[in-house]
Amino acid sequence: MDTGLAGQVVVVTGATANIGRATALAFAEEGAKVVLVGRDEQAGQRVASLARERGAADVLWRAADVTSGEQVAALFDDVLARFGTVDVLVNNVGGNTAVTPFEESDPAQWRADLDVNLMSTLNCTHRVLPRMRAAGRGRIVNIGSVSALIGDPYLAVYSAAKGAVHSFTRVLALEVGDAGITVNAIAPYGTVPEDLAAETSAGSRFHPDTGMFTQASKSRVDERARFRRTTALPRQTALPAEIAAAAVYLASRQAAFVTGHVLQVDGGVVLT
Repeated sequence: MDTGLAGQVVVVTGATANIGRATALAFAEEGAKVVLVGRDEQAGQRVASLARERGAADVLWRAADVTSGEQVAALFDDVLARFGTVDVLVNNVGGNTAVTPFEESDPAQWRADLDVNLMSTLNCTHRVLPRMRAAGRGRIVNIGSVSALIGDPYLAVYSAAKGAVHSFTRVLALEVGDAGITVNAIAPYGTVPEDLAAETSAGSRFHPDTGMFTQASKSRVDERARFRRTTALPRQTALPAEIAAAAVYLASRQAAFVTGHVLQVDGGVVLT
């Protein structure tokens, strides 16, 4: 199937680990020009090398914190200087600072969760929209979460932030559809890297030594058990490549008439 993505400029944030890494490599396999954004220089260089091997037409790695408006501005200045346009933006950056009951959390944790999940999406989207509108086309794919649909105990602010990403997706789709821009989201559930050593970065929640989920599994065993849910399938977690495939579809020519949609890739967890 020809997705129409060959030669297109695709920006993937959080491209150094897990879903972002798999998504960047999936677009590389489509022959896209892939812009990798993250904070871990070593992991970024590794993914850039893999993207070239997988067939990317071009690869640009940029270290940036997309919660910072100034760094996002500099990032897209570099992208436009190199490629002149942005055809696809995948707002993948996300995560949470802690696994804790809300009453034990503090405003610093709330701000961190809102920044990494919501503000990062707003920052990057705001930068690409003028260029997409001028071009008369564009694809924006936001990575939300099933947490936004059903909520996860001890991840209250994370769930709320992802809910905001879903709402932003729907409203923005209405605002920019007349310019030929589609805006969609993916709601994954329980996506875990297959190889923690190879597919995580220094800041990943799944890093085998320092990851937040790794630490929570050791210190809050009972609480972790509470927000583990059962899918409708034998397998209880998604693979990063499965989320990446959904992103490729939503960015492809085959999804030209799909906008404002939140695509669940969750193994039927909301049914159970």
